[in-house]
Amino acid sequence: MSEATDLEMLRRMAPELEAEGYEVYVAPNNHLIPGFLGSFRPDAIALRDDKNLVVEVARRGPNTTAKLDRLGGLLRDQPKWELRLVWVSPTSDRERLEVQSREAINARITEVLRIATLEHVEPALLMAWATFEALARAALPKQFGHPQTPSRILQVLASEGYLTPTEADLLRGLAEKRNRLIHGDLQIRISQEELTDFVGVLRTMVKKVKPISPNRRRSKSPEGSAAIRSRPSSPPKRGRLKGAS
Repeated sequence: MSEATDLEMLRRMAPELEAEGYEVYVAPNNHLIPGFLGSFRPDAIALRDDKNLVVEVARRGPNTTAKLDRLGGLLRDQPKWELRLVWVSPTSDRERLEVQSREAINARITEVLRIATLEHVEPALLMAWATFEALARAALPKQFGHPQTPSRILQVLASEGYLTPTEADLLRGLAEKRNRLIHGDLQIRISQEELTDFVGVLRTMVKKVKPISPNRRRSKSPEGSAAIRSRPSSPPKRGRLKGAS
């Protein structure tokens, strides 16, 4: 792992692994690297009582194929260890998601409510979460220019003062249900009350954050930031990513 982009990709992935019960170590030292890997130095490892992961950032290409073949051989006889890949596209450094307009965000909130009234509460949750991420990007475009894990969005918005503790607790519970739902747990159920509370958070955030209009998306505010609302005064907190000493 030699590029800042790789570290950022691992930082985004770490909260999801932590939510699965792993302890995540980036650039682990020799004491943490299992002996069967020999001279191979993984980008990160994730440890749990029942299963451990070797985490690698990978790009398409012949060198990557050879590297993964070698790593697969090292892991073949290790039942407690698995390989988890974080794929990076060649253009990922340049591709950024655009900030959405206030009109687009409000239209999605209305659509969430319409879907919910048809008793399709779980699909409404997924659309509500997409709207929430769009609002997060409007508030902090530099931090959220790329797709984010739910846990990182909540952590940053709470630390920056965009979410109250009560709102953050509500969304953490919904984030867990959202994750299980998109990964195929079809037994997950969301109550109308939970969704109504989520919509309340969205409407509150719309008042706090004034997204850039489509025809001004590339301009900058006087302070040099794409956000047109001053950031709250509370200092930002770093992520829970562990690094080996």
